[in-house]
Amino acid sequence: MYRHSSCKLQNSLIFDVRSATVPSWTWASVLCFCLCGCEAGQDRHGFMDVGSQWGIVMTTSTGTAEKRFILESTTGGVALFDYDNDGDLDIYLVNGMDYKGPEDAAAPHSTLYRNDGDGDFLDIGVEAGVAHVGWGMGCTAVDYNGDGWVDLYVTAYGPNALYKNEGAGRFSNVASQAGIDHEGWSTGAAFGDFDGDGDLDLYLANYIQFELLQTRYDPILCAWYGIEVFCGPRGLTPEKDLYFRNEGEAAGWAFSEATASVGLDGPAHYGLGVVAGDWDGDADLDLYVANDAGANLLWRNDAGHFSQVGTAASVALSQDGREQSGMGIAAGDYDGNGTWDLFVTNFSHDNNTLYRNEGEGHFLDTSFITGVGQSSLAMLGWGTGFFDYDNDGDDDLFVANGHVYPQVDVHDLGTTYKQENQLYENVGDGAFVEVSRQAGPGLQVQESSRGTAFGDLDNDGDVDVVVWNMDAPPTVLRNDGGNANHWLIVELVGKGGNRQAVGGQVSVYLQGKRQMRQVRSGTGYLSQDDTRLHFGLGGMERADSLVVRWPDGRREVLKDVAGDRIITVEQGRE
Repeated sequence: MYRHSSCKLQNSLIFDVRSATVPSWTWASVLCFCLCGCEAGQDRHGFMDVGSQWGIVMTTSTGTAEKRFILESTTGGVALFDYDNDGDLDIYLVNGMDYKGPEDAAAPHSTLYRNDGDGDFLDIGVEAGVAHVGWGMGCTAVDYNGDGWVDLYVTAYGPNALYKNEGAGRFSNVASQAGIDHEGWSTGAAFGDFDGDGDLDLYLANYIQFELLQTRYDPILCAWYGIEVFCGPRGLTPEKDLYFRNEGEAAGWAFSEATASVGLDGPAHYGLGVVAGDWDGDADLDLYVANDAGANLLWRNDAGHFSQVGTAASVALSQDGREQSGMGIAAGDYDGNGTWDLFVTNFSHDNNTLYRNEGEGHFLDTSFITGVGQSSLAMLGWGTGFFDYDNDGDDDLFVANGHVYPQVDVHDLGTTYKQENQLYENVGDGAFVEVSRQAGPGLQVQESSRGTAFGDLDNDGDVDVVVWNMDAPPTVLRNDGGNANHWLIVELVGKGGNRQAVGGQVSVYLQGKRQMRQVRSGTGYLSQDDTRLHFGLGGMERADSLVVRWPDGRREVLKDVAGDRIITVEQGRE
C-alpha cells in the first residue's frame, strides 16, 4: 500500500496494488484513515468489530474441526429484521450441528438477538421459539401472510422451518401446515410475488442428495490440488430446486408445490445462492441462481411463467466460457444506468464474477476491467452485497471470504482457511478499488466466513454489516463514519399479502444522478438484508425526487425529500 505522507487526506491519492493500479478518492478522505495518526479526538473510524461489546457472541457449530464432510462447510445464514416492530433491527443467526444429535440437551441451536438500542442485544432465541436445532443452512425474513409481523424461514439439511411471528415476542413453527417443510438439503430461499396475485410465493434452492448417517463415521476422501479433502459436490447427486405458490388467505396462507407448472422444472443443479429481481425491467420478478460446480441460472419471468435464459444473457459462465462455483449473489446498479447488475462469488483459484447489465436481456462480464476479479483469485467468496458504505451516492461492494478446507493451511497453495473480508469502493467510471486495509480494524479480522447481512443496526444513517463465521462468533461491523455524508432510508409498506412490498423498487434522483434499490427477501449467501432501503446523498441535504415502483407496477413520486432521516411510504396513501 502506497500513500501520500500527509495526513491531510483530502489531497492524497490511494493505490491498492492487490486489486488494481487505479487511484481513488476513497472514504479515507472523509474518515481520516491515515497510518501516520489522526487528529486528536477522532478515535472512531471505519468498520469496528463490536460483536463482543454488543453481546452478540454465539459460537457457531459446524461438525468437526477437520471438516470431513461437505455438510460441515456450507452453513452460514444471518438475517436482519425488526421482529418486534420497535423500529430497530434484530439479528438472527443460523447454526449448524455437531454429532451429538438434536435430542441432546446440549445440542447447538440457532438464535435471535433482540436489539434494545444503544448497543444492547439480548439472546432470546429459546424464549421466542426460534432456537432451531439441526443442520441449519440459511434464512430469510418476510411477512408471508401480510399480518404486519415479519416471519422467519430457515432452510436446513433436514426439514425447513417457517416460524410464524405471533406478535408479543413469540413465534411458532408452521412449516408443515404451510407445506414448505421440505426435508432435503435446502440452501437459498427467495420469496416474491412471482405470479402477480398479491401474495408471496417461494423459490427454494436445493443442493445435494446426501445421507449423513451412512457416511459420518467413515468419510471417503477426495483430492484437491493433491490434498485429501471431503468429497463433493462433483460426483454427488444434485437435488432439484422447488417452487411453491402461495394460495393466499382463503387457503390459510398455505403453499402448493408448482415447480413444473410455471416452467421451473429443469435439470438438477448444486443450488446455493438465489436472488429475485427485475433483471429485464418489465416490472415482474425474475430469478438468478448461483450453482456450485456448474452453470448459473437466470430464470426470466413472463407473466408468471419462467424460461431459462442464463446462457443467452451471458450470466451462466465466466467470460472465457467456464463453469464456476457460484456461492453468493449481489444485485445492484453499480454504474447508475437504471438496470440491475449481478455479482457472483466463487471458489478459490478462480475469480469472483461481475456481470454488467447492458439492457435488452444481455450482460457483460466486467470482472477484470472493473478491478474486482484479480484480487479475488486467492480468496473463496461467500456472502456479498452492494451497499453505499460511505454515503457518497454510489454502490460499493463487500465480499465475505473463507476456505472450506482447513487442510490448505499446511500446504503452499497461496491461500488460507481463515481469510480477511474485502471492501471495494466504487470510484466511478466503471471501476472499483479494494480499500479493505484502510477501512478500519473490523476488516482485518480473519475467519472462515459465510453469510452476510447489511443494515443500519444503530439507526445512525450508515450501513453496518454482520458476517457469519465458521466455528466462531459473528463479526459485527459497526460503520463509524459513513454518516459524515447525508443519507436517506426508505421503508415501503405495501398492501394485502405483501405488506413489506417485496419486489418494490425505489429510485432516488440527486443532481441528475440516479440510485436504485429493490426490496428483496433472500439476499447474498443464504441471508437477509434489512428491507428498508438505504441511500447515500453525499453533501446534499435533500433528494430532488424519490420514485417508488410498487410490486404491482404502479408508481408514486415524491419531490424535494429531506435527508438524514428514515421515512415510511405507504402504497396509495394520499
